[in-house]
This record gives sequence, structure tokens and C-alpha cells, in this order.
Amino acid sequence: MNEPGDGLSLPPLYLIADRATCAPRNLEDVLAEALDAGVRLIQLREKHLESRELRHLAARLQRRASNYEARLLVNTHAGLAREIGAAGVHLPASGPAPWRIRRQYGNRMLIGRSTHNRKELGEAAGADFVTFSPVYSPNSKPGYGPGAGARTLCSVAECSSLPVYALGGITPRRVGACKRNGAAGIAVMSGILSARHVGSAVSAYLDAWRSTRGPRHPRLS
Repeated sequence: MNEPGDGLSLPPLYLIADRATCAPRNLEDVLAEALDAGVRLIQLREKHLESRELRHLAARLQRRASNYEARLLVNTHAGLAREIGAAGVHLPASGPAPWRIRRQYGNRMLIGRSTHNRKELGEAAGADFVTFSPVYSPNSKPGYGPGAGARTLCSVAECSSLPVYALGGITPRRVGACKRNGAAGIAVMSGILSARHVGSAVSAYLDAWRSTRGPRHPRLS
């Protein structure tokens, strides 16, 4: 992998996955449908699993993702990601600094980082990309707070040296506004995981992205 953010090619749709949002459906079944429909970047976001159970789940998902040449990131646990052969890790804003993880694991580790304001964006050095949230009020986290809006997303994207994925309340109808305001991609959770027809939901997001003209980060394909 190149230096962080340098020449990096990532897909425009980032699926953030956990079992609770899929319920009562099985997470692995839902992800199989999402991968079939074209998802190629997934974050496993399970914060309450015992370490052994998390490892087994992550390893199964990594095997499935590799069949599609998709990239799996494990939330928080860089060591686990390396152990199972995942592409990398996604770090919460309150987690370790990306540059520390980069120094420990090197440039082959794909690193994402959550941000919610410019201060956190400025602390993302060493990451390959960031998510910025909430752009809109998130469906998966009611009560999380009002969305920052597309104008704030635009100012964040303009001042960021890293690709910015828009996160929080992103529906297919809102994809165009995110792209036109500088998002390098969109990050989705309940909009796909809770959909009655997962494949159709994935297609709706991808079609909306492809059909929208506007600023597009050169690092993403």
C-alpha cells in the first residue's frame, strides 16, 4: 500500500455492519447479499462481543469478503485485523491516534478514522480516510443529535487532506447532495442492513452515486 491517502483506490460505498442492526436476520447472510450486490468495503463494528467470539466472527467475514476481493476493516482492534488477514482497522475518534497504529503496523494496514468536527479531523494524521458524521440525523442512532448538514460536509471536505466518507442519515436521495458537496464516498449502516431487500438497497446507493455529477475525490474509484 502507498503512503496514507496517496494514490489510494477505494470504493464509494462503505458499509458499517453489526448484528443488532441486521436483527432478526443473520449478519453473515445480510453481508452475503450486500457483497453480491457490489459492496466492496465493510467495517465490522461489534463493540460488545467477547474477544474469542469476535475473532471467530471477523475471521468468517474476512473469508467471505476475500471471495469478492472486498476489504474488511475491524473496528478498534488493529491486532485482530492483522491476525485474521483483514485489510485494516477503523478507529473511533476517542481511540488511539492513527499515526501510532501506522507506526506499529506499517503501510499495508488500511486505516479509517471517525470524525465529528474539524478538531478530530486535524487529529486523523496517519489514516487513509475518515468518516464525518452525522451529516443528517442518523437512523441507526436516534437521539444522537441533529445533522451537521451538507454545507458543513462541504467545508470539512475542502479542508481535509484525506478522503471523507459522509455518514449519518444517508439515504439514496441524499447521496447526490453528499457527492456534490465534496464527499469522497458514503458510509451506510441501517439503510442497507435493515432493508427488506438488501441487494436492491445497495444498488440504489451505488446507482445514485454513479448518476450524480460533482466533486469527486481523485483517490477513489
